[in-house]
Amino acid sequence: MSTTLRPAGAWSFRKILLASDLLSLSLSFYLAYRLLPLVRPYLRPGPFELGPFSVHAWLLLIILPLWYLLLAHAGMYSPGRPTWSVQLVRLLRASTFGLAGVAALIFAFKLQEVSRLLVFSFCALSIPFVPLGRAIVLSLWEAHRSHAYNIARVLVIGSRERARDFIRQARADEQSCFQVIGCMDPELNGTTGQVEGVPLLGSTDHLREYLFSSPVDVVVFAMPLERLPQARSLLDATLELGLRVAILPDLYVHRMAFDLTHCQASFDLSFRYPMLVLSSVSRSPSYLVLKRTIDVLLSAFLLILLAPLFFLLAVLVKLTSPEGPVFYRWNVLGVNKKPFVSFKFRTMVPDAHQLRPHFLARNEMSGPVFKLRDDPRITRLGRFLRKYSLDELPQLYSVLKGDMSLVGPRPPFQEEADRYEFWQRRKLCIKPGITCLWQINGRSEIHSFDEWARLDLDYIQNASLWLDCKILLKTIPAVFRGRGAY
Repeated sequence: MSTTLRPAGAWSFRKILLASDLLSLSLSFYLAYRLLPLVRPYLRPGPFELGPFSVHAWLLLIILPLWYLLLAHAGMYSPGRPTWSVQLVRLLRASTFGLAGVAALIFAFKLQEVSRLLVFSFCALSIPFVPLGRAIVLSLWEAHRSHAYNIARVLVIGSRERARDFIRQARADEQSCFQVIGCMDPELNGTTGQVEGVPLLGSTDHLREYLFSSPVDVVVFAMPLERLPQARSLLDATLELGLRVAILPDLYVHRMAFDLTHCQASFDLSFRYPMLVLSSVSRSPSYLVLKRTIDVLLSAFLLILLAPLFFLLAVLVKLTSPEGPVFYRWNVLGVNKKPFVSFKFRTMVPDAHQLRPHFLARNEMSGPVFKLRDDPRITRLGRFLRKYSLDELPQLYSVLKGDMSLVGPRPPFQEEADRYEFWQRRKLCIKPGITCLWQINGRSEIHSFDEWARLDLDYIQNASLWLDCKILLKTIPAVFRGRGAY
């Protein structure tokens, strides 16, 4: 977690890059439209009519937010400045996914008036234009931020560990737009010297006079306010002059030698109280938004596309087992054990749950989950549905509702979750899904719940858009090969 102080009204580094990328992408699209008619005759002789720009311009409403999400997920807006080669690799990856997404949209909605060659040309032009635009904009931004009026002058209140750590971090941050001009401390009493190379300016008794007579933009209180005499009056005086105040709390994280390497740290204002939030699970907003967008679009598309199959399977379930309902109400647990109801096509006899205690001794899965290859409670049609995972298709409705995702750990029953070991409980920290690493690694051949749990935890640790797409693509052949649950 870093502290960034900027002059009021200044744009952040992330917004600068975002504005540059959106401009470069828009320019790439327009140039592709203008240049394509000139280049097309050399690629394939013959008549070529691209149509008016307005026919294609609406694509920018999809391209710009889609590319932003892909670039953000690729780390193009992360702190720090990676090398141009690293940025190029990230851009190529994002453009590949973007091209595939737009092509799928054109194919799904049969947009014959949209030129596929135009979309491909746009992607090709964006690859050099985005880095070039960044280079130009960043050079202008560096010139702007180096101006004296755009560098915030910071006065630090405090001279001990908290203040020293802040000054060290300030010097290490290459993107910071501020300069620490000195320190004040209520216990100095005329002491002179330096703190991490920053001059000591005296006691806080003279803070009002110093702020009145010296150029200061921000006052950072890097010490406990209860140890600062007349803290309220000093804060009021700073704010009365129109200066900004930053209060640096002692969060004790480093004192406990807590390693933040594998954690995300953020500052939250929930309940109107500032809190440091630590999380060992990646919750990148761009990834979550893009993942949810894919869930909604793909589940809605599949529900419409597979509606005839749903009807056929529902009729077959009722004809082959008329005593019970068509759908099995699946009362399971979601994120952090929040209960929800999902649905599957019923594959067992109506009283299967009451018969389960009679077969527990034959359980073939170690741990809290019950699995039996030749379970006599399964109907003949149910075996077919399970083999090809057709019974799980109604879960697409749960994905559309938001209870589940396309990719994620399988949701457990309450009685299963109650028997988890402590480390296995981590499976429930993200939204459950229809498919995951367990499904594509031969779930019928896995007999250890520990191994199953480790696969789910591997996914949670490495979750990304690329991994989600990889799992979805591998699920398709796994389903057709009949590697479903027994």
